[in-house]
Amino acid sequence: MLTLFPKFKKRMIIFEVVYVALMVTLYMLKPTASPIALALMLAIPALAFADGNDVQIVVQGAAEVTAAPDMVKVTANAGVSGKTIAEAQADMNKIIDAVIRKLLELGVADDDIVTTSYAYYTTYDYSGESPVMNGYQANHTLGITCRDVDMLDSVVGVLVDGGMSEIYGIEYDVSTRSELYQQALKLAIETAAKKADVMAKAAGQTIDHLESITENGSYNEYMINMNDSAARAQAEGSGTGIRSGSISVKASVTAVYETK
Repeated sequence: MLTLFPKFKKRMIIFEVVYVALMVTLYMLKPTASPIALALMLAIPALAFADGNDVQIVVQGAAEVTAAPDMVKVTANAGVSGKTIAEAQADMNKIIDAVIRKLLELGVADDDIVTTSYAYYTTYDYSGESPVMNGYQANHTLGITCRDVDMLDSVVGVLVDGGMSEIYGIEYDVSTRSELYQQALKLAIETAAKKADVMAKAAGQTIDHLESITENGSYNEYMINMNDSAARAQAEGSGTGIRSGSISVKASVTAVYETK
């Protein structure tokens, strides 16, 4: 976006005030107006617009950096029914304890296995004319972070074999997200500078200095990129059929440049 903003707007306003005052004076002094005063009156408008060609250039710069994921997060839930709350909880705890033990043996760090949800509720039998309470349902949801994406198949196997009733929310990620964003931000700023230079030259201007720059925010995307040989090899050897891809981290800025 190319925006024209007179850089000397205040100065122009002052010129206009002086110009009007002089016009009034000359009107009152009509016969005695000197040639010098008349020349000054004619010169003021030219001075007011002498800097009018200077503009501000407002541009946006965006960039993205991609990387292969080096970690994956899995969410799994165990749901168990029982005639009493204690029975449902006891059966559920057996499943959770066994799954956690297997995950630790597999190499998942203890800090990377966390409870994300825990609840129980009453269940009913709706086969009759009116609902009849027939027990309780207990639910325990685990969030597991694998620091090695190659562990995913084994982790899913442990969860399935261990009796976790639901597995969802498989999410790939990258541990260097902050570094990737810094790279994208730098590229976005460089892109904005190049765009401003091109626009200035096209408008017959020259960049003088950077007036301001604003960070618009970051964007993270997970993309399946099967053109990547590593991703394709992992997908072909995956027992779960889950495809790895690449993480895309985006940055965007808005920059304002003054021209001369």
